[in-house]
Amino acid sequence: RAMVPNDIVLGCMLDALVCNGQIDEALDLFRRLKSRVPGNTVLWSTLIKGFATTHQAERAMDAWREMRSEGIKMNTVAYNAVVDAQARVGAMDAVSTLVETMAVDGCTPDTITYSTIVKGYCVKGDLDKAFEVFRGMQKNRMAGDSIIYNTILDGCTRHGRMDLADILLEDMEKLGVVPSNFTLGILVKMYGRRRQVHKALEVVKELPARHGFLPNAQVRTCLMCTCINNNALDTAFEVFEDVKKHSHGIDAKAYGTMISGCIRYGRLAKAVELVDEAYGLHQEGGKRTPPYADRKDSRGGWILETETLEHLLHSLAKKGMMEDHGVPLLDRLRAAKAPVIGRLFASAMGGNNDTRSSEDRKAPLRKGPLLSG
Repeated sequence: RAMVPNDIVLGCMLDALVCNGQIDEALDLFRRLKSRVPGNTVLWSTLIKGFATTHQAERAMDAWREMRSEGIKMNTVAYNAVVDAQARVGAMDAVSTLVETMAVDGCTPDTITYSTIVKGYCVKGDLDKAFEVFRGMQKNRMAGDSIIYNTILDGCTRHGRMDLADILLEDMEKLGVVPSNFTLGILVKMYGRRRQVHKALEVVKELPARHGFLPNAQVRTCLMCTCINNNALDTAFEVFEDVKKHSHGIDAKAYGTMISGCIRYGRLAKAVELVDEAYGLHQEGGKRTPPYADRKDSRGGWILETETLEHLLHSLAKKGMMEDHGVPLLDRLRAAKAPVIGRLFASAMGGNNDTRSSEDRKAPLRKGPLLSG
């Protein structure tokens, strides 16, 4: 009908493209309609958000320069989008330029601006500078929730600045800042890197109880990883068994973590047991329990990653355990119609062991359900 969208409709179209990672298509659409739908702050900010999420910092700066050259009125929201694009890659010289220009354009930095600056210094690894900006935020009462604390705690953990992390924890306790599951996950990682498994276990037990929230699945899986990485597989299993008692139970990530831990420490028979358990392949009273193979994870994938099963099969083959453990496992998975795809079968065949079932071994290999896909 030769209809031309207005700026609101175009904005929705651009946002849909950006949210689906199609930033080049969004920019092309914007350019094609620019003569009929003039650019404004909202449209440009949407594009800049796309550049930020795809870590294209220089393209975000180019967009900012074009906005100013066209005389488009800037605001703090638009500036925050450009600052975020630079902070994500640690381009702090560009951030300084942007903050200076904000004053020229009559824009005032807000809490989001300063929080993003802190994030940028954390990405760069300049925790002293991040802490300096953070102290300024505290002084101006701009650091009231856990988000900014989480940002710096994460930076401290990633860059080994445990001295600053301890100061932050004292501040949170003193100022009554309420932690979140994200905070808890960071602390578990931090104590893991400090080889303090006992403190990781302690914080997961005490912090949620003190502040009235429950550790989520991500935190508990992180705790299992921390135990495994600190040679405490048995402790990881204690956490694993405890999670089973909760209403939400165990997810695919937790099973994968524990299977990988068993492989790492050579407990391959236990890893096979966990695969059986994940897919409901174990027997109860001579009757097979309903398989979990049709249960999907949050990404719509199967309950266990194929890579995890491949790793297990490779390890079984290397230890000469395919005949007693690997082949029977594949048989059980196939019988339960678990998603044992051709890639997994090919992986098993990569060793010197014949991974076919006893019946199949009597006949030549042929294409079937296991080899298809």
